[in-house]
Amino acid sequence: MKAKRKEVTIKNRKPWERLTEVEKKRIVREVNSGILGQRAAARKYGLSRNSVSAWIDDYSSFAIKPQDVVEEADGDMTESTKTRILAKQVENLTKQLAKANLKISSLQTLIEVSEQELHIKIRKKSGTKQLKK
Repeated sequence: MKAKRKEVTIKNRKPWERLTEVEKKRIVREVNSGILGQRAAARKYGLSRNSVSAWIDDYSSFAIKPQDVVEEADGDMTESTKTRILAKQVENLTKQLAKANLKISSLQTLIEVSEQELHIKIRKKSGTKQLKK
């Protein structure tokens, strides 16, 4: 008689086995939606916190398009969970936009100060004539 093989899941897998992309995305979704923290997810699934953190960078909600959330949603995911994920995505995108705007303003200030202090024209004026070689 053949022994029945157990299906390998996150909880009963061997520690050295790799997780599938779907499982990684599900863990990241749980962390991003606030169901679990990074440390709790690492403990629950027997992972290192560095792995969970790296997956969050790779599969984070701001990298996921809203249509992907709808398509990849588990059957047991409720509307409130989907709404929370989308709200978190909007929050992350808002933070990224604020960070980008701050970077732009700091670079513009750097250019202005450099032009004033060093008397060097850094910005190219539009419509300037190019020298022919």
